[in-house]
Amino acid sequence: MEDEEIVKARFFIEPEDEKSSAQHIGCRLVLTEKMIHAGFKKGMVFNLLDGTVEVALEGPKKEIESFHAEVKKHLVEWLLEKSNDREKLKKLIGNPGISITELELKPKITVLDIGLYSHSLEMNQLGKGVDVYYELVDAIRDLKSTNRDIRDEIAKGRQ
Repeated sequence: MEDEEIVKARFFIEPEDEKSSAQHIGCRLVLTEKMIHAGFKKGMVFNLLDGTVEVALEGPKKEIESFHAEVKKHLVEWLLEKSNDREKLKKLIGNPGISITELELKPKITVLDIGLYSHSLEMNQLGKGVDVYYELVDAIRDLKSTNRDIRDEIAKGRQ
């Protein structure tokens, strides 16, 4: 990120009506990942009690404005890409869906190191790792069986 004015900013992701949901649809995971890939060192995404999701960032003003514009344009698309059940996600988001508020520059908001909130990424990877773990266990069992067969063949050949 270039040397320019460093600002603190926030915006919210809100359900458009009581049937829509902005929480538990992957916003924290997707946006934390996108913030890290965009190079932000400080940023947070968290659920609020009123059903909205707050996104807070600290960094160069132009980078934050660009990130916000990308979120407004692509958030639903990003959520659908990450979803294992696109139809369920579409129902949760609902119609008219979710909206992203305008960016607010707020110099007094607290924005913590993004690493403190990256656990959502780790939890996402954990789910992927479970399948890999089972595949490894099966492969090890197959190897044990193959080794046992080879050992038996060698033993027969020595007799």
